Amino acid sequence: MTNVPSISIESQKALLVAVLFSTGGVFAPAQDVLSASDPTQELRVVVGTPATSSKSVIVVPAETSWTGSLNLGAKPSQPGKDSGDLTAWIRKESTFNGLHSEDLRPWHIVIEYDQFDGDGDNIHSGMVDEVWAAPKKYRLSYKSDNLSETDYATEQGLFRVGDQRWPNRAEDQVLAEVVDPFSYAATLRGFQIRNVERTFGPHALDCSLLEPIAPGAMTGPTQYCFEPNTQTLRYVRGFGWDQTTYNDLTSFQGHNVARDVVVTDGGKPYLKLHVTTIEGIEHLDEADFVPPTDAIHIGEKRLSGVRPKVITTVFPEWPGSLRQHHFVVTVEIVIGKDGHVAAAHAVTGPPEAYKAAEKAVLKWVFQPYLVLGEPAELETRVELSNN
Repeated sequence: MTNVPSISIESQKALLVAVLFSTGGVFAPAQDVLSASDPTQELRVVVGTPATSSKSVIVVPAETSWTGSLNLGAKPSQPGKDSGDLTAWIRKESTFNGLHSEDLRPWHIVIEYDQFDGDGDNIHSGMVDEVWAAPKKYRLSYKSDNLSETDYATEQGLFRVGDQRWPNRAEDQVLAEVVDPFSYAATLRGFQIRNVERTFGPHALDCSLLEPIAPGAMTGPTQYCFEPNTQTLRYVRGFGWDQTTYNDLTSFQGHNVARDVVVTDGGKPYLKLHVTTIEGIEHLDEADFVPPTDAIHIGEKRLSGVRPKVITTVFPEWPGSLRQHHFVVTVEIVIGKDGHVAAAHAVTGPPEAYKAAEKAVLKWVFQPYLVLGEPAELETRVELSNN
C-alpha cells in the first residue's frame, strides 16, 4: 500500500492517544433570489481580543487554551439523554442554517477561499463550485493552485475527472463551513446538548454546548452559538482549535447562508471564505450531471487518501524490553466497510514491537466511511508511539 495518509496516536503515560487525520446552465428564479440582511442591523462576529469590542462588533476571545471540567455524577441536561438527541438537534438546526437539508430545491454555489499558515502567509487560494440537485445528483469542482478535479454524483456511483486525490482537510472544510456547518458535530458520538447564554462585552449569543454523556468524562469546548432568540448560526468552536464566524447573512429558500466566513486556528487566520454565487436552479440540464467518458469511477476500488474517524482504540502491550524507550511504530491497515480493521502490517519501528502494534490495531474500530451514502473499504496508516 502506498500514498496513504498518516494518523498519529501517542500516549501521555505509556501511550498518549491523539488522533491526527488529521461538490453552467443555471438560472435563479425570483423566489430563490437571496434576501440579504440589513448590513446596518447585523452585528459582525469576529475572533479577537475583547478590547476591540464595540456596539456593532461581537468579539469572541481567541482560544489558545481551554479548561475542562469533570461531570462526575452529572445528569444529562436539556434537551435529552443520548447521542440520538444530538442527531435530532443537528437535523433541526440544518433546516435553518446551511444547505444540508432535504427540503431544498436544486441550487448552485461558488465559494472563493484563501488558506493561511501559522505565520499568516497565504499559502493556497482557490474556488469550490457545486451544482446540487439531489444527494446522488450533483457536480462538485475544486479549482486551486494545488487541486483541479470535478466529481459527478450519480445513481451508479461517484465519478471523478482531473486530479484523483481526495480533498484535504482545508479543502473539505471550505464547502462544509458554508453548506454543512454542523458536519463536525455529526462526527461526535455520546454527546448531549446544554444550552447557555454567553456574553461578549455588551452582546450575548445563545449557545449550545456539546458535552459527553458519560459521567467522569472531560467536557470539551465544542459549541454552536446563535443570534439571541433565533436559530441563526453566528459562531462555532469546533474541531481542534478551530473557531468559525459567520457574517454577511442572507436568506436562501428559508435557510440562513453566510457569505463571509472566517476560520481561525488557535486564534490565527486559517481560512477566509467568500460566497460569490448562490442561486436556485429553475431548469435542470441533465447534461451537467453526466460524467465525461474519461471519468474514473470512485468506490469500486479500495480508497486511500481519506481521513477516517477512529471510534475505539486499544493500547499495545509493548515487550518489557521496550517499555522504557521512546519509539514509533507505523502500521499500514485496511479498514472494512463495517469500520473494523481487516488487516494490519507494521512497516517501521523496532521489529520486536511489530506484533504488539498489529495485535492492538486489529481491535480498533473506525466510523464507516461513506461515499454517496454507501460504506467503502479503506487503506490508511497509523502511528503508535511509546513515550
